[in-house]
Amino acid sequence: MQSEASIREAASELDEALETGDLERVVGCFSEDCSIELLGVKVRGHSGVRRWLEWVFARVERIEFAPRVIGVDHDTLFEEFGVTGILADGRTLNSQWAETLTYRDDLVISLRLYFNPIDFAPTLGVIGRAIGPAASGFARRGLGPFEPIRQFE
Repeated sequence: MQSEASIREAASELDEALETGDLERVVGCFSEDCSIELLGVKVRGHSGVRRWLEWVFARVERIEFAPRVIGVDHDTLFEEFGVTGILADGRTLNSQWAETLTYRDDLVISLRLYFNPIDFAPTLGVIGRAIGPAASGFARRGLGPFEPIRQFE
């Protein structure tokens, strides 16, 4: 089991890498056998991390995190935070997110990310703004290939 200080330091490194938009540095924060769950799908490994981040970085010019609640239990960090960003079209993104990260050897082995996909609808253009809640389906296309998350298994 890792120490709480070690997990908090690893999480801080991940946030900083995301805020600077350094794709390879972010990928280096994840284990090769990691899994990421978001928008009802799961992506795996470094290739999944890259697909997720390429989608984000293509649509968000700048992103900043403002942690509000952070807790650590064993090897897992729980966090609620605000996200502020500048979208590629110049609009401002303000959103509330939550995540659960599980670590092994200071690397993320599991990330579950929760946010309102409607906050990203403007990044999908006119269609995204018009369809509202269905925007997450369009957003998931950029993450393929992925596994659907089966609820209540």
